[in-house]
Amino acid sequence: MLISSDHDEDPFLITGELEIGAILRSIQRAAALLRMYPEGKPDHSIMTTILEYNADTRQLIVDCSSESEFNERLVKAPNVVFDTHMDQITIHFKAENPQSTTHDGQPAFVFSAPKSLRRVQRREFYRVEVPVGEPATCTLLILESGQKPRRVQVKLKDISGGGVALLDPDNQLPRQSGITFENARLTLPEVGEAVVDLEVLRVHTNVLPNKKEIVELACRFKNIPNPTLMLVQGYIGRLERRLNAKRRGY
Repeated sequence: MLISSDHDEDPFLITGELEIGAILRSIQRAAALLRMYPEGKPDHSIMTTILEYNADTRQLIVDCSSESEFNERLVKAPNVVFDTHMDQITIHFKAENPQSTTHDGQPAFVFSAPKSLRRVQRREFYRVEVPVGEPATCTLLILESGQKPRRVQVKLKDISGGGVALLDPDNQLPRQSGITFENARLTLPEVGEAVVDLEVLRVHTNVLPNKKEIVELACRFKNIPNPTLMLVQGYIGRLERRLNAKRRGY
């Protein structure tokens, strides 16, 4: 289950022509392999490379398949999908108007350059601190043997694409690694709410100077759906932009 705000936007979508061109050229220079397939038919794909990107004509030339049947199907497709991975970054875009051409005397495809492109950095191991003045919270249903079910809300210390750290200053949560909180509701300011399953990996107790103990539970997301992960990554992106602006004095 996923609940997002109406004004939620895709923070990883790039629409600037110059930035798109720079990314396409970087893929070309790295000779990175891209998966290419007609839109809606991911099972009919091949691996290809970018042979040339022409910023003046806004055209993209890529290598074609050695199978003529695939090439014929691709030319008939109104849109063609590409995705690749470079340096733990996923890049995904669509190109229109595929046509057969030649490049350096070899068969190839030419497309109209993409109008937009998604560039997502994997953040399983990159945690961002949640601002104290604008807390994100997690609401959990606690089911313990011999006790009535109770609902508890705690604050997030930090968050990544792989999980969260929960703060429990009032000793409301079970202090046990290996357990799973099912259907935990994350409330992420300015982004929305997401329902996830959280597996507790570690439990750590911090002792403050006033001798008060704050329990911290490090949790990972279990089988998080892609739309929910996008929401989490969008929230991380917002936190990063604010942190960067603060560092620059804005």
